[in-house]
Amino acid sequence: MTHLPATPSDGAEPTTIQIQQSGNTRTAEMTLPVSQAHAWNVLTNYVATGEAMPDVSKVQLLSRQGNLIRMRQTYQAPYTFGLTINATLSVKESPKTAINFHMLKGDRIRKLNGSWTITPTTTGTRLRHTITLVPELPGMLQPVFAELTRNSLRESMQRLSELMQANN
Repeated sequence: MTHLPATPSDGAEPTTIQIQQSGNTRTAEMTLPVSQAHAWNVLTNYVATGEAMPDVSKVQLLSRQGNLIRMRQTYQAPYTFGLTINATLSVKESPKTAINFHMLKGDRIRKLNGSWTITPTTTGTRLRHTITLVPELPGMLQPVFAELTRNSLRESMQRLSELMQANN
């Protein structure tokens, strides 16, 4: 487990981000001094929040039926090795508490799924993000990919911390 302080900006509280990795699954967790409702609103603003992440260049909502959403995300980050990668995701919301997603189709990705859980605490809200990402890559590139995705997850959680605290 790695404990990394997020870089605060404009008066945001410093945030400790815990990251665990097991194979192709990574879990990041942090507690922020924001309400559960605020955390939910930021996370479910899929286009604005998604496009503010360092590894996502575009988010397009394709459909919404109640708590079921289809969206397309375009990624470009060090872990994509300079390539633009598209993925169509199915998302299921459990209002104010959880978001689960899985890939319906994607470029150069064998598997992509995960979840967000939002839990109130005495000091704010705990966010836990679990993601499994299996790329179509030769075995010799897998260790590099693992390191790059771990770094990207940390950067994304830091950015999310800043977004949530700036708009609180």
